Amino acid sequence: MRSRCFGLVLFAAMQAMVPHAVNAQEAVRTLVAVFAHPDDERIVGPLLSRYAREGHDVHLVIATDGSKGVREHAGVPAGDSLAAVRAEEARCAARELGIHPPFLLGLEDAGLASFDSLGRLREELLRILGELEPDVIVSFGPEGGTGHPDHRLVGIVVTEVVQSGGEGIPKALYYPSLPAERMQSAPQARPQVTSVPESHLTVSVPIEARDFEAGRRAFACHHTQYTGPEMDSIMRYLDHGFDGAIHFRPWLGTAERRTDLFESVR
Repeated sequence: MRSRCFGLVLFAAMQAMVPHAVNAQEAVRTLVAVFAHPDDERIVGPLLSRYAREGHDVHLVIATDGSKGVREHAGVPAGDSLAAVRAEEARCAARELGIHPPFLLGLEDAGLASFDSLGRLREELLRILGELEPDVIVSFGPEGGTGHPDHRLVGIVVTEVVQSGGEGIPKALYYPSLPAERMQSAPQARPQVTSVPESHLTVSVPIEARDFEAGRRAFACHHTQYTGPEMDSIMRYLDHGFDGAIHFRPWLGTAERRTDLFESVR
């Protein structure tokens, strides 16, 4: 009898463990971040690291080839040579963040403002999103991060795709930024982010020091774009703005405060 009771207790314990394993598997979500250039992901790098570290599927889409981002210190001319180096920098950053290899669409750097380029961007996004069926998308808001025209155009196309809906298109779209009130006391850096009033940034996802360090290592991959001192000043600037969390505005807006991008899709 004692043996039978022990067996029943053991069986019950094992049964209790099964739903936990299934729930853990079902909790895996997919996030797709869409930006214009290699290095734009720095505004959310620690967040991508955190979600990948927690076992979620995290993907990065880069619209342009970055072939016009010439900096004297790098010594790489504009064109195919620079595009090839920046593609490897993007792959390096993804490895440092622990996310999937990036989708590199290869559209013309500083050349998105045409019917052809915008149409191709939309088609590629529909293809990728249809393939991945993400739960959440992250991209530029109307302020375009630093205000670069390519940034603004990518955010506009992503938003249009989300509001149109369709197969594989989630309703959850978030624009990352930095709180305007906090950035008034930020250390100097170039380029700066066009900040957003804190009242609009209702989703703040906490990050750990290891995620910030992963973001720092990922940013360091983009050596053609910034010198070491420039990278250090930008990371100090971002760290000040982050203040332990990555901040977002839901594209449709909400007064509800949340600490997880996936909370609305559970």
